[in-house]
Order: sequence, then C-alpha cells, then structure tokens
Amino acid sequence: MERIQAITPWDRTEEEQAAGVLAWIAGGAPLYRTGKPDVPDPHLVSYFVALNPDEELLLVAHRQAGLWLPSGGHVEPEEDPWDTVVRECQEELHTAAVPRAVSGDRPFFVTSAQTRGEGSVTSTDVVYESSFE
Repeated sequence: MERIQAITPWDRTEEEQAAGVLAWIAGGAPLYRTGKPDVPDPHLVSYFVALNPDEELLLVAHRQAGLWLPSGGHVEPEEDPWDTVVRECQEELHTAAVPRAVSGDRPFFVTSAQTRGEGSVTSTDVVYESSFE
C-alpha cells in the first residue's frame, strides 16, 4: 500500500508499527474481514479523526471496546480504506466525509495492536483526518 508507505512516522514506535503493517500486507495474508467478529485476525480497519469547523474532535462510544474512539469501521473486501471513511462517516454520522487540506484522502497514521478484554483481536488501523459540518 503506497499510502501507508507515504506516512511519515512521528517516532520509532510508529515507524515499527508501520513496518509491521507493511510486512503483513506484503505477506499476502487476507486484509479484509470476511466473518464476524474477527475473521481473519488481523484485518484492516479505517478510523477517521473528525473535526468540526471549530477544530473540535468528535469521539464516539465504541460498544465492544468500552472506549471513546474516533469513528470508523472495517474495510470491506476490495474497498479502498478512504472509501471506508466516506461510507462510515455517512453511516455513523449521517454526513459526508470531507478530506482535510493537511492530508487529503491519505492516511496520516497506522497502527496494529491487541484490543482489550475477552475475545481480544489484533486491530490493524489506518487513520485519516476528515472534516464534517
């Protein structure tokens, strides 16, 4: 994924996470969730940091994680991760995703981590920035 390769890491941890995600992709493993709740593990998720015109950040209550997180969702088979942002913004917030001038339709962060609690899975996340009104 050229878009992930284009991300400039902020620190060594992010650099290591991005390298791991790129190795996972290059390894030919399935990227997209094909069965609930977590088949295959890991699979690709797109999150978006949604900012309103006053630069206020929107977080949503994630039922399964029990945390306040950015909006987002599972990338569908053959779906571009930015298209996931567009779809999820409409589904979850009932508004259009608007690419921000800083990053456009490119991700600015990527990570892969174990989720918490019972039924822990590996969450491989591509994070975008979006405006909403």
